[in-house]
Amino acid sequence: MQYRIDERSGNKLSILGFGCMRFSRGISGIDAQKAEQLILRAIEAGVNYFDTAYLYAGSERTLLK
Repeated sequence: MQYRIDERSGNKLSILGFGCMRFSRGISGIDAQKAEQLILRAIEAGVNYFDTAYLYAGSERTLLK
């Protein structure tokens, strides 16, 4: 994984980000088990930049779990 240094915080960020807009959804919202598997796999690959927004209904909450 390649990283860059964020100029404001000084933190090392992965150049490749993980977009949370496309989490699998079921009747009751985001499928938490599938989302967790995807998040863990991304972290294992070195990703530490997760792209989310309030418009991606439930994605922020899913990342916090």
